[in-house]
Amino acid sequence: MTHENPVDGILLKTAAASFSESCAAGLTRRFSSAFRHGRTAAFALIPALLLASNPQVIRQLKERPQRGSLSDQRQIVRGDTGRWNDAATLLPGPTPAGRPQGMPLDDWMDATSESRPAPTAGDEAWLLFRTRQLDDNDRVWVEKIERSGNAFTITMHEAVWQGSYFKTFTYYEVDAVNLGRLPPGDYTVTWVIKPFTFRQLEKPREAQNNHQTNWPTDEQPGGRQPAELKTAFTLK
Repeated sequence: MTHENPVDGILLKTAAASFSESCAAGLTRRFSSAFRHGRTAAFALIPALLLASNPQVIRQLKERPQRGSLSDQRQIVRGDTGRWNDAATLLPGPTPAGRPQGMPLDDWMDATSESRPAPTAGDEAWLLFRTRQLDDNDRVWVEKIERSGNAFTITMHEAVWQGSYFKTFTYYEVDAVNLGRLPPGDYTVTWVIKPFTFRQLEKPREAQNNHQTNWPTDEQPGGRQPAELKTAFTLK
């Protein structure tokens, strides 16, 4: 025959209850701490999310005399040199400062297209852009450079002359844009070409000789939809 000790039973129940309360309190503290840390982490992510959803304007033209200044390097290649380019092209690449001395930007873009050198983190990341074949009176310029997270958007204006043509030939332009030193990661670029038309240059009699400084004064949005070129690159 066995006998139960009521005092031992009470002590055991009290110990069990005390253990349960201790566990519950510990879990409550852990959940509360996790919530606080999670909320802090969430608040810390807000600036990054806002940056990703709201593009940051890195550079933008403010007035006409600044046109052409957002391209860090530019080259005009006339059609009477025997060179021709039917469609616009876009390439990521390393800094043009690394090209052989005396090599034109146009030739550097050809060399980059063939070798496809991979840019590396910590070095300057560049974009090389070649326009389609244009008339001597037409003008192009980079209007705005934006960044949203790891996505860049370059907006270029292409103004096609609608006046009475003088004796002119054709050309294309090569532009180099420096994106700066970027951390490792995957990046995308969208180059938007917005069409415009115009009839008046600042210096009408110097249309062929002043692509760098002689700009349209009456450009209007063109009838075509903007064209987009896309590329991507990875920095390691």
